[in-house]
Amino acid sequence: MAGGRLCIEESLVTLLQPIYPRHTNRYGTLHGGWLAGWMLEAGGMASMRASRGYTVLGAMDYLFILSPGRVGENLHVYAWVVGSTRRTLDVLVYAEARPLGGGEARPVSVSLQTYVAVDEGVRPREHGVEVQPCSLESEPLVEVHRYWLEARRPLLEQRRRIAGSTAPLDAVYRRTSYFFVSPEDTFTIPTVMDASRLFYQIDQMAAVPAIEFTGAAMVTAGFDAVVFASPARVGDLVKLEAGITGAGRSSVEVAVRVAARNPQAEDVERTVALLYATMVAVDEEGRPRPLPRRPVLSEERLRGYLERRRLRDERRRVAQRIVEHARLLASGR
Repeated sequence: MAGGRLCIEESLVTLLQPIYPRHTNRYGTLHGGWLAGWMLEAGGMASMRASRGYTVLGAMDYLFILSPGRVGENLHVYAWVVGSTRRTLDVLVYAEARPLGGGEARPVSVSLQTYVAVDEGVRPREHGVEVQPCSLESEPLVEVHRYWLEARRPLLEQRRRIAGSTAPLDAVYRRTSYFFVSPEDTFTIPTVMDASRLFYQIDQMAAVPAIEFTGAAMVTAGFDAVVFASPARVGDLVKLEAGITGAGRSSVEVAVRVAARNPQAEDVERTVALLYATMVAVDEEGRPRPLPRRPVLSEERLRGYLERRRLRDERRRVAQRIVEHARLLASGR
């Protein structure tokens, strides 16, 4: 980096993570919460390295699970800073699995993430970094950044809507859990819960209504786009609400609301984030199966679900194209 300019290629951060049995379900495939956490760790490290300071996750595009990571494989997570504004850095994160003894890499996940540069008081700051491509291989990622700038506009509108909301989750078959944020939930900023830790909790909570009310074993297929309205801090009591908002033949959509408050200083909880997770019913071999019991949903709720599924399918097609660019960069070709 020189003079505030940063080549996309130079921004690369790589995370290598062996997949141990403790990271997997009973089918030997990687838990979605672990995968999301590692994807966010890599994105956070890339943004902090580029901005030369603290960053916090502001928004994330759909995190798609393209294929399951399996026990014994090595997961390689690549993160590139593909664009910036005065106070934000946009990061493309791509993960692929490789067999322990060698063999062809298999795409596992892809996501686009926006990080806000902040100071030690978690106040937004200007980072002074201008990101640019420095090779033909990285030029397509400029278009990825433009796509993400447009795609996240609705998320910023959602942030304004949920920032001051104390309304409970609008879903059926709701379940609620609580936990306190402790220092071990932080990453680099010692007072703020890291998104990688939070997504592990979100993944665990999303499975509860999905499994309980369908009677099926479930695996995570991905997380929808999400924006963070406020941080959860050490000492906060975090509330996770999860409920079903849609169902297909073998999958259910689960909405998760994250809220927090400091019980010593706040009487009213604040919304941290609102997102949807897709959970897929599987048989004893880990293959998709029809839902044993289908949730009862109103016509209005079903229409909302079908529209979100349409948008999800569109984004997945875009994600497949992004994966091809990421694979080329990761391979060095």
